[in-house]
Amino acid sequence: MRIQRKVGILLSVATLSLGVVGCSGSNNNDNKTNTATNDAAKTNNAAATNNNTTNNAAATNTEEKPLGTVSDLKITAFNWGWDNADPAKDIVLPELTKRVGLNNLTYDVLKTGSYGDVVQKLQLWASTGGSDWPDFVAVGADGKTKLILNTMGESGKLEDLTPWLEKYPNVKHAVEKLLPFSTNPHDGKLYSIPQNFSNMQAYAIDQPTIWIRKDWLDKVNLGYPKTVDEFYNALKAFKEQIKDVNGQPVVPYSAFGENFRNMINVFFPPGQNNGTGWWYTDADGKAARSDVSQPDNLIRALTFYNKLYKEGLIEEESFSLKQGQIDEKGNQGRIGAVHGAYWEQANPYTDSMKKTDPNAKFVGIQLYDPTIAQGPSLPQFRLEAWSLWAVKAGLPQEEVNTFFKTLDYVLSEDGTILTKYGLEGKQWERNADGKIVDTKAFFDETQGDWNKRAHLGIDVYSFIPNYEALIKNQAPSGYEMREDMIETWKNLGSKFPTEFITDPQRYVDPGDVENKVTVGESDRYKQLVAKSITAKNPDDIKKLVEDWGKNARALGYDKVVEERTEAAKSINLDSLK
Repeated sequence: MRIQRKVGILLSVATLSLGVVGCSGSNNNDNKTNTATNDAAKTNNAAATNNNTTNNAAATNTEEKPLGTVSDLKITAFNWGWDNADPAKDIVLPELTKRVGLNNLTYDVLKTGSYGDVVQKLQLWASTGGSDWPDFVAVGADGKTKLILNTMGESGKLEDLTPWLEKYPNVKHAVEKLLPFSTNPHDGKLYSIPQNFSNMQAYAIDQPTIWIRKDWLDKVNLGYPKTVDEFYNALKAFKEQIKDVNGQPVVPYSAFGENFRNMINVFFPPGQNNGTGWWYTDADGKAARSDVSQPDNLIRALTFYNKLYKEGLIEEESFSLKQGQIDEKGNQGRIGAVHGAYWEQANPYTDSMKKTDPNAKFVGIQLYDPTIAQGPSLPQFRLEAWSLWAVKAGLPQEEVNTFFKTLDYVLSEDGTILTKYGLEGKQWERNADGKIVDTKAFFDETQGDWNKRAHLGIDVYSFIPNYEALIKNQAPSGYEMREDMIETWKNLGSKFPTEFITDPQRYVDPGDVENKVTVGESDRYKQLVAKSITAKNPDDIKKLVEDWGKNARALGYDKVVEERTEAAKSINLDSLK
């Protein structure tokens, strides 16, 4: 399955694909397995009559008896907008089929309009009592999906996967750090296990606080800003000293737009805000949401943006900008600073600008507010799954065994190399350092484009990532070697996060109460920011924030606090130690 594009993976950045798997076909081992099971049962019964010691030994022998497999396995994947393997070009699936000993391994695709459609499909399946539920399914890892899976599991429709992880230690080793977050808090069973997930050692920083034009800083004789005040000074210098680009006015700071990105988190203690709706554990051990519990910090953040807006350092149309409009200005070289991940904004902007200006370059920086911190904090890492596997209850054990056997092979070093890179000599070869790189012919054919590579099945069937094998084998990717990225990581203090986030609230999924009381909250928050940034005076901003907090409490904030505080008690962080 594809790895989600929203994060920067040191190894290979790809897109999350959610798989639905089903088994069909003949089972050559059915009769033998049934006979063996019946014989074992007779032996156990006789042993129980004789003595407990013999019974235990017989039971142990039965448990250790290898399970059979089915000959055919069908895998179906949800897709809402990217390319898939082309059956006429796919070189990975036939080889994978042969290596796992199957007669037939097929891959079917269910196209949907959006991920929301996938969740609706799961809800529909659940509403039928699980009758339409696929045998093996990979879904998202959002709170609603987890709730659906756990509810299905508790009603006996999904299998507890704990015993299977004991049978397949390679699979367990790959996902075990995330198992505490997949465990159903009601009965302690595993109705899902991580499919695609993040890993600290393979996770490069993809979205620093902000990206800024290094060449513009040089022109105005300023170094990299580190505080919000220094950032303001840089934006003001851009406006005053860099008048236009190719006859077009410059945009000192492109903020907001349809993604509504902002740097409000800079005005809060580390780990306690990322815009709005950010929960943390307060000094009393209770859940707290930063925008409600820390109004002074929110006021300071909105006042800062109000100042930028009034002085023309962000655009008047900031609240109606589409991403395409921001990209157009960025590619033209008109933007001085911007929020965004490296693959969708900063690096592409730099590459476009260099066609006409060799010195143009965006570099990532990290800012801090001196009123709450003495310097920027090193990035921390939240361990999270992007998608989950679940298995329908009541399937023949041979079918489930075939599924896990396939996962287990893909997690081996050979399986990882096959599914991530293709065939040696055809798609990849080893460089002088023994690391895997594209063959010249394959690179010329695909130019590193993920979708073009997917046509051959590359990175489509890597169900669970084996990061250890990837780190061992893959050469540094192209973006790692970029000058702008090397400089960015230097500014951030590290290419990798330094430690795990251990606040349990960062791992609590929204519950029933929270899902109900926060309906429409995103739109209300956008209105709060828009009204505050265009406000005439500081008192208006203060009142808007006060009203925001009152409204949140009136909608049930305190009930959500109770729900989250209780839910945090079931969060097991021992795996992060």
